[in-house]
Amino acid sequence: MNIKGIKLIVTDLDGTLLRRDKTVSDFTVQVFQRIRNTGILIAFATARDFRFVTEYITPRTGITPDILIADNGALACYNGKDIYIKMIPSKIVNALMPRFKLVRCVSTEDAYYLSGEYSNDHWSIGKKATVITDFSTEMMDAAFYVDGNTDKSALSLTEDYPGVRAVSYSDVDLVTVVHSEATKLNALNAVKNALNLQLSDIAVFGDDYSDIEVIKNSGFGIAVANAIDEVKTVADYICDTNDSDGVAKWLEENVLCK
Repeated sequence: MNIKGIKLIVTDLDGTLLRRDKTVSDFTVQVFQRIRNTGILIAFATARDFRFVTEYITPRTGITPDILIADNGALACYNGKDIYIKMIPSKIVNALMPRFKLVRCVSTEDAYYLSGEYSNDHWSIGKKATVITDFSTEMMDAAFYVDGNTDKSALSLTEDYPGVRAVSYSDVDLVTVVHSEATKLNALNAVKNALNLQLSDIAVFGDDYSDIEVIKNSGFGIAVANAIDEVKTVADYICDTNDSDGVAKWLEENVLCK
């Protein structure tokens, strides 16, 4: 496969494109501007809620993706238009919540429902309502995800509900439950089909568990040097760390070089 034939760059955010302070360098911004000028599409693929990206990350970094895969793959958008969406029915949301030690957030189309014990300044952004609740009232809407803390295994949270899956993280004590078909790979395949792309057209960068499948199944899978070993094992390439412009350096050396 020819690196020069890449038509879509897909990058995870936390631990991959973003530095630990959730910023990017001027060098990274310039590289992504040059990538866009070549006609190559840019996609962010993240566990984060899509509004967090569009209303917090994009303004801070100055990088606006053409494609956004958000909510652990529950949603994919191309130029603001939804092309893939998988939500947990409200009945299952209500059944799952008592299984958590603490529900931190239930994200629906219209609102973040947050535990009063959990606060973070990014929840205050944008047009999506923020509702502080003790979750004693049943949820009426489907959800992109339910997340929180648990003393149980991730599997025990979801074993009675084949329509959902649990996502864990290497760097935070948190479990997120999403629709069983909400994966970065499924969302990327929907994007690929909508844009008539081939796997050989796509390069994917990542660092954590949720990136393994999509890196393994892309044309070019690249792990940042700070990635977990499981990601590095399936990657085609290893680039520098997120704090050292790893993604941008790889793109400049392999895609933009003459």
